[in-house]
Amino acid sequence: MSKTLTRLEALKDLVQQAIDTGATSVEQIHKTIAALPLAVLEKQGLLDVDSEKRDELWDKSFGQVYEAIRRVNQEVGELATQAFEAIEDQMIIQKNIAEAEAAKVEKQKIESPVAVEPKSKVV
Repeated sequence: MSKTLTRLEALKDLVQQAIDTGATSVEQIHKTIAALPLAVLEKQGLLDVDSEKRDELWDKSFGQVYEAIRRVNQEVGELATQAFEAIEDQMIIQKNIAEAEAAKVEKQKIESPVAVEPKSKVV
């Protein structure tokens, strides 16, 4: 793989990891923020839901959203990797074609085994 493609794939991996880690961090922050008003409502007796069921429901709904983000991130990363592999394959094919063409031209050259001397000398 060329140096440029290797760097691009490393950058893709870095971005993909940052998105995954970021989604996890944002999910935790989102859960914490959502829990605050629910806790206030619960303390005031205005929330008529079992806290365990509420937490399970919130975790499940938040989890599905952020899992979808992670899944999309994974799919995009896999597509990018496939694109890099296709580019690398194309580069190899082009190199092989160029080498075959060069070998063909080299075979077509006819060299005389006898050196030819010029008939007149320049003085």
